[in-house]
Amino acid sequence: MLRLGPPLRAPLASGRVMVEPIRDVVDLRRHLQWAVEVEHATIPPYEVAMWTIADPDSAAATSIKYVVREEMLHLALAANMLTAVGGTPRFTGDAVPGYPGPMRHHDPKEPLVLHLAPASLELIRDVFLRIERPEEPGAQPESDRFETLAQFYEAISEAFERLGETAFVGDRARQVTQGYAGHGGGALFPVHDLETARLAIEEVVEQGEGTHATALVPSRDDAEGTHTRLEPFGFEGASEPAHYWRFLDIAEGRTPLGDVHPMHTDPATDDLPEGDLRDLSRLFDACYSLQLRVMERVWQIGDASPLIASVMVPLMNHAQKPIAKALLREPWPGGDGEVAGPPFAWDPMPPAMMRPLARRLASVFDLGPTVETLDQAAALLEF
Repeated sequence: MLRLGPPLRAPLASGRVMVEPIRDVVDLRRHLQWAVEVEHATIPPYEVAMWTIADPDSAAATSIKYVVREEMLHLALAANMLTAVGGTPRFTGDAVPGYPGPMRHHDPKEPLVLHLAPASLELIRDVFLRIERPEEPGAQPESDRFETLAQFYEAISEAFERLGETAFVGDRARQVTQGYAGHGGGALFPVHDLETARLAIEEVVEQGEGTHATALVPSRDDAEGTHTRLEPFGFEGASEPAHYWRFLDIAEGRTPLGDVHPMHTDPATDDLPEGDLRDLSRLFDACYSLQLRVMERVWQIGDASPLIASVMVPLMNHAQKPIAKALLREPWPGGDGEVAGPPFAWDPMPPAMMRPLARRLASVFDLGPTVETLDQAAALLEF
């Protein structure tokens, strides 16, 4: 019978408690679902910070954009690893992160709470750098209550090595390799054996944390074997800073942050009074929730799904983004100069209700191609 949580071992000398390694394929699936949720949890805080930078073409906004896109890649690679061992990634319901809140299964020495907040040096230094912090030399793998993401992925890597090729029982057709838009580095590729699982984990860890020794992710020229074939790291094989070092450049002033929209921290639809702004906030959450439902459908089908190019990617770029931008132009009621922002809450709404709501709100706010995007999605969905 599957235990609800790994049993505790004796405390380590550091005072931390070590948990047992991942036991079997069922346990590996559970931990890879956690990896999906951990990667997902980083995306909204990073994306909100990026959107709040007044100059979207600034070096700081561009650098964070690369991080956001690569975190989306990491989520997709985690989902591919889960699919490879016979699991089905979940993105909806209780798998959706909440803000403010801790990163699930993360147990740093000092508690870390994730917020949806405007970009600031304090946010970068006190939250983003801690998320991406490299592991200390000699740190042990941690399958739960991990201190760094690298230690968590090392525990997953150990499980893959111990279980071997017999763990890869998933349907290869359900792998997803389309839909990664770049704007950073790395490659989205199918995971179907130990070699590709190793490469996926290496890409996630090296793009995120780098190492204490170097700020650069390996390039195509200094990588070997499958690295060259898959071009997993820098954009088109070029060297690029890992996420930790991108954020450090901002925190230490080498990449100026510039002006920032004064967004209300952790905006929530329920905190808004009845009216158009509340409805706009609810529409954002509905679009976000619909995208998560579509992602679940995509990973049940794989690259053959027509939803990848026609619904999943457009919802993100041509519905959520323009709605978020519209929210950031609106004053937060009673906020003393603050503006509204995207809540990123799980709050699904049938497309048949979303479309007329979007049409009505488009007469009040500039929503770009949101209406057309929802019309296109509705033509392909059965929700």
